[in-house]
Amino acid sequence: MYPFLPRALLWGLGVTFYLRYGLEPTGWLFYEAYHAIHLDWLYHGYSVFRGGGYLFGLWPYQWMACSFAGALVGLLVLFLANRSQRAVKEPQ
Repeated sequence: MYPFLPRALLWGLGVTFYLRYGLEPTGWLFYEAYHAIHLDWLYHGYSVFRGGGYLFGLWPYQWMACSFAGALVGLLVLFLANRSQRAVKEPQ
């Protein structure tokens, strides 16, 4: 029925797991890049991702927010793919 459903599910799961497990490692990548390149905005990116990952980890509704964001992205991918498939099938 929906050949692009696996792609939507993968995007949704990717966003869910990134928000749950990837914010702090992204901060550390900014930290390492700052020390390699010495650009100040990289250190600010480190601060944002590291602090955001820490505070987000303390929030009791973190799993719900991650799941909601992943579902929202999955539905958006599904909607856009369905819309583009309809536009190809129906010439105007």
